[in-house]
Amino acid sequence: MNQKTQAYLILGLLVLLMVTVALDPRVPSYRSTYDPPATAREIAQWAEDIKAWPRSPSWQRFSAQPQADPLGAPDFSAAYVFGKYDYRVDVQIRGDRIQYISWGNDDQDNGGAWYAVGEGRQQRNGEWFSVWSCLDLSRAVSNGGGAWFKFSRDRKRIHVRYYHDTLPFGEAPIEIGEAVQVNLKPHEEMPRDRKSVIADSVWADRPLEGRIRTRTETLHATEGQNLVIWGRVVDDRGEGVDGAAVKRRAAGRIETVSDSRGFFKLELDKLEALTLITAGKLGYTNGIVTLEQQTAFSAIGPDFNRERVALATIELRPMERVDYPTYEWVSPQYLPPSRYDAAQHLNCGNCHRREFNDWKVSRHATMARNAWVRAAFERDARPFALSRGLETDGCTPCHSPSLAAKLEQFQLRGKTLLDAQGVDLEGNHCDFCHKIEAITVPEAPGMNGSIRLLRPNPHDDTVPGGVKRVFGPLPDVSFLYMGAGYNPLFQMGMLCAGCHEHHTDDGLVGQGTYSEWRRTKYAMPGSDYRECQSCHMPQYQAGKVRMLPGRDGIPVPTTSSGDLSGEEAKNNGVAIARFSTRYRPLNEAHKHSFVGSEDREFLKGAIDMQVSLEPLTDGVRVRVTLTNTGAGHAVPTGHGLKRYVLAVTGFADGKKLAPGNEFPAEERVGAADDATTGALIGRRFAGEAGPDWSLPWWRADSQESDNRLWPDQPREFVFELAGADAAEVKLILRRGSPALVQSHGLEPAGGTLPDVPVHERKVGP
Repeated sequence: MNQKTQAYLILGLLVLLMVTVALDPRVPSYRSTYDPPATAREIAQWAEDIKAWPRSPSWQRFSAQPQADPLGAPDFSAAYVFGKYDYRVDVQIRGDRIQYISWGNDDQDNGGAWYAVGEGRQQRNGEWFSVWSCLDLSRAVSNGGGAWFKFSRDRKRIHVRYYHDTLPFGEAPIEIGEAVQVNLKPHEEMPRDRKSVIADSVWADRPLEGRIRTRTETLHATEGQNLVIWGRVVDDRGEGVDGAAVKRRAAGRIETVSDSRGFFKLELDKLEALTLITAGKLGYTNGIVTLEQQTAFSAIGPDFNRERVALATIELRPMERVDYPTYEWVSPQYLPPSRYDAAQHLNCGNCHRREFNDWKVSRHATMARNAWVRAAFERDARPFALSRGLETDGCTPCHSPSLAAKLEQFQLRGKTLLDAQGVDLEGNHCDFCHKIEAITVPEAPGMNGSIRLLRPNPHDDTVPGGVKRVFGPLPDVSFLYMGAGYNPLFQMGMLCAGCHEHHTDDGLVGQGTYSEWRRTKYAMPGSDYRECQSCHMPQYQAGKVRMLPGRDGIPVPTTSSGDLSGEEAKNNGVAIARFSTRYRPLNEAHKHSFVGSEDREFLKGAIDMQVSLEPLTDGVRVRVTLTNTGAGHAVPTGHGLKRYVLAVTGFADGKKLAPGNEFPAEERVGAADDATTGALIGRRFAGEAGPDWSLPWWRADSQESDNRLWPDQPREFVFELAGADAAEVKLILRRGSPALVQSHGLEPAGGTLPDVPVHERKVGP
């Protein structure tokens, strides 16, 4: 072969290569890695799931009538199909902003029907970065992540790099795929003849790629090689936002705060393939930016001391500072897929199943339907107030706050907690609590002066779904259906004061837990400082790892007790949402059981009881020392009806002594039914007839006495039992006077109001 022929051959090969690259940029290894197909039955069910879902019911900007769009007609809109299973992606672009909706079926193992929304903006390099949020319709859970779109010049194709932020970020979190434009109207179904709607005929016969994993080695900082992120937090006008909390996703703490011009700096010890940086400030929706190691970080400085540096801009979108009472509360209850056709969103329990399961057995969940609450209000508090000419309802604003939030006035003759239905019967439920913006006057009862809500506009089309906005203690929540905003109030006891602090118009304290805490060392700066959440919303515990025999007798590490699943324990964190595999540090996930007086072990840990016995000439002397060693307030605390019963029973030759006159006869019920003597510890109120342990605070004129236990202040009680040679001492938490409970039609110290024996001790032979 002569040189001229070789030259023509080489030139021909180069031309062929260029054509191949232009038409199909894939290399031989560029092939999708999907799981094996699911069963035919599953695939058929998932097809029904996607049909049953009311597609993006609150994101009407993707309607077929763009002129009705509140944002104005888009500059560009088109429909695409993506990946092996022709997932649908409808895109709209306005200026430098992009929004899209997407849906489809993953016809593979662990697949299912899903629906997603995404939004973002164009980057300096011409790519479009977006955050997307997905609802897994078949399993009724959520997912989320981000994506970079790189359009072809004619916008008929999109090269996509995407990730799931519920997956662990390591060295292979990014997947890549292709999308091709189709001639379909919004929501128009894909025809069986796929070729007829593909806008680019070159791609009509070509299966799309959509799941190709990439790999990026983790870069570790070494001496002389700093890993730095310089960034700025801005608002939607590009102005710097000062005082914004900045952290990496699931970093375990707020890592820095933006300065007066919005600037911040982070220094890292390693760079994985992706670094998610988030920011939040009260009054703004949280912002997030995702930095790719290979594209976002550059080496600067002389060769002997090069720094790897990235620049990041995080935009915070201001919240509308208007509270909309027409907002409809979203139920916390798990919503099964079979009910999608009756709803426009998933409920809280769908994705946050662990928190929901904790909450549903808590007193927060039952405070509107609690039998004693309703009976005391209907039979006692309301009729007594009306007989005195009082009209204001001070109970509903705390016990059914989501109902109270709909009322303009709180009147005893109007709607009250007795009229609560549906979600309003769920007490302090997820959606209500996470809509609280501020606590203004803690002494007022709940929605009647203490709690300030910031409910979203239910017709706001800039946020998908029904929830639209939640407040929380972390600035790194970016799920679009939630519209999360950082609010440090959720880390403070002031949040609890909204209902756990209540004074009457006459100044009598009905609930005083928050003001009690403020009088203790736990409210003072220092090593003892604790907020309410520290005890009543503790973090999850990992449990202990032991080596136990496995298969073939080979020891394997096994986690015992604790709150975490095996995978969570292995990753030393809590799964962000149901079915997710990304984990939060334990200090970023707190229990929602709101543990309190219903938990005997919790109560036992708060009070130390020491008992001693001294012989007398005829009998014994019993000394009981009680010390509040664990509660950050007086005990018992709460609504003013609770008391501790210190019941002492004497024994002579193994037989119980007869009751004396020192202990009220009405208190000898339940766990104290055989008490020889004893004492009551609590608040005693007085009315027209004088002091009375059975008088509730709402019928009282004053507080006659308060002998509760305060932190680190031991109290000694001494009892002399004539003729006794032994004694049994019980410390019993009682939720109210037996006489009062009985007057409300309930069984005293039993049934729905059982005694809680906190400590029991027997001394003597």
